[in-house]
Amino acid sequence: MVNNPTFNPQPTFNTPQKRLILWTVLAIAMAVLLTVVAISASANPPNAAEMRIQGLVGELQQERLTAQRQAAQQQLESLGQEAVPALMVALRSNNPVMRRNAADMLGFIASPTSTTSLQYALANDTVPTVRRNAAYALGEIDSFSQVTVLQRAALLDTNATVRQTATDALARLQTRIALSAGIDERAMTAYAIAPQSTDMVYAVAGRDLKVTSDGGKTWNTLKETLPSMANVLAVSPSDAQTIYAGVDGLGMFKSIDGGHKWTAFNNGLAVAPGVRTVVSAITIDPTDAQRVLIATGLMLGTGKAEFVPTGILSSTNGGTTWEMMREYTQGDALTQLLLKGNQVYALAGNQVMIYHFN
Repeated sequence: MVNNPTFNPQPTFNTPQKRLILWTVLAIAMAVLLTVVAISASANPPNAAEMRIQGLVGELQQERLTAQRQAAQQQLESLGQEAVPALMVALRSNNPVMRRNAADMLGFIASPTSTTSLQYALANDTVPTVRRNAAYALGEIDSFSQVTVLQRAALLDTNATVRQTATDALARLQTRIALSAGIDERAMTAYAIAPQSTDMVYAVAGRDLKVTSDGGKTWNTLKETLPSMANVLAVSPSDAQTIYAGVDGLGMFKSIDGGHKWTAFNNGLAVAPGVRTVVSAITIDPTDAQRVLIATGLMLGTGKAEFVPTGILSSTNGGTTWEMMREYTQGDALTQLLLKGNQVYALAGNQVMIYHFN
């Protein structure tokens, strides 16, 4: 009998052969990877202008204002928008001096493209001087989207200098809004920006309401739409057409059609003939648009009237009814309110007061 040999289709390799094949495959893969990297680098060679900007930004690491840093800052400012991307990267560096000086330079350049980076720095940076410079820079930018973060910083920041810088930045933005709307700033008594659509801005002059939906490029005037002059405005976080107004001597009014029609919402307010009720601040819960808080007071006397605060009232039904949350009968008027969780932050003069809300 003849024995037929068996056929094994799988070749066998000893251990040294296996290692040789493995290393060969790895070498080929590495060569391919290096080739791809080389091709990518050759396709996108370092730009001389970018390298120059990086060098200038590197000078911002210097703590002292040396001649080199000053010259670098002047050149970065003259480069303008070209320098903004590198400065935004520097604003997120691990070096606090670099971050502080980058925020300062972004204020000089005042590019709207840096708004988001500056807002993040103001809200999150752990170094007060960085937050201060970010607040200043936001006040220099010709847009209105930064108002909300500045308002929060003016009340919530733990550093008094940062709070004051944010307040000053808001004052500059108010001037810019008045100029954009064609209003004498002295005649503009209130303004508000829609939280969910920052291109939607409302501004009050007398009984007129100015409205823009494109960030100030164009404005529409609703002539004598308000029942009287409004001291303060607020826009619902859920609907840019829903506006609350504190109307001088007449209490609270609300519009649900972008300011065309207004209805009094005074159930629970001490509004009576002969009593000049003043609403000095409004805030709306960003997580619950039906939850509204207002600060109120009375103007007493004739001739030289005196403002007497009365307290903070709350509504849980969009202003339909009001209840006294906290009496406040002495001191300066509460000019800003802000809700954060179950706490209410109130600004009276330069003093920030914190109340618990149940």
